[in-house]
Amino acid sequence: MTRLTDLEEGPPPVVVCVYPSLSDWAEKGSDTFLQRILVLLEKKRIASIGLSGGSTPIPFLRASARKIASWPDETKSRIHWFFSDERCVPPESDQSNFRMAQENFFSPGSIPGNTVFRIHGEAPHHDREALRYEKLLAEALGNPLPHPPALDIALLGVGPDGHTASLFPGTSPEDDRHRLILAVPETPGRIPRITMSYHTLAEAGTRIFLVTGREKRDILARVLDPEGDLPTQWVLRESGMRMHPSEFWIDREACPEGIDRWSDVRTL
Repeated sequence: MTRLTDLEEGPPPVVVCVYPSLSDWAEKGSDTFLQRILVLLEKKRIASIGLSGGSTPIPFLRASARKIASWPDETKSRIHWFFSDERCVPPESDQSNFRMAQENFFSPGSIPGNTVFRIHGEAPHHDREALRYEKLLAEALGNPLPHPPALDIALLGVGPDGHTASLFPGTSPEDDRHRLILAVPETPGRIPRITMSYHTLAEAGTRIFLVTGREKRDILARVLDPEGDLPTQWVLRESGMRMHPSEFWIDREACPEGIDRWSDVRTL
């Protein structure tokens, strides 16, 4: 298998940015994130960003909100926010990714409501909602066929089992069937969800995986090893084949030994 770091014949290297502490990760990472958005806005009218859920991004989003709050309304109106996945719950549920983003980013950052495109987790028919969001994504991003819609930046996480968004072990890009958005059925211990597909995440201009904490060290080592079939590895391979870069922004606690064998490690 081609190594992810093979620059001559393979895909671009996976970049791992290691911050010395969680606070540095949130503060410095948010600076870089927002600066990249401003660079995008110098080149195009609208920047499109995908957000992930869970608890990991909360410090990062809070730091980003504090800084973006002072941006001009005209600038903020040119950033469109999407969700990589959502649990099939109402938006006021404590399990809702939208609620997490609303409380920690959209509201404190004074983000205009018409720039936020949420997945309706409360919708009774999950397949229909997946189709609705797929149509919304295609129309909002405006990519003409045959080119698929592409986010500019997808912020993602890595679960303890190697999942990302709501793409779980046992699935692969072959399950996408050219879909942009998928309904994920309920399984024991896991409520149904709606998620961006492998291909949609792979088409994003850049993927930034936010990973922190010692408890993520082992799974991160597995994910960065090019051998394996974890969902995050599939996303890396699919994006690499498209020559789209992927990055991991992590704190020192999450950094496994030896990952420089497979990735471009940058200590910040």
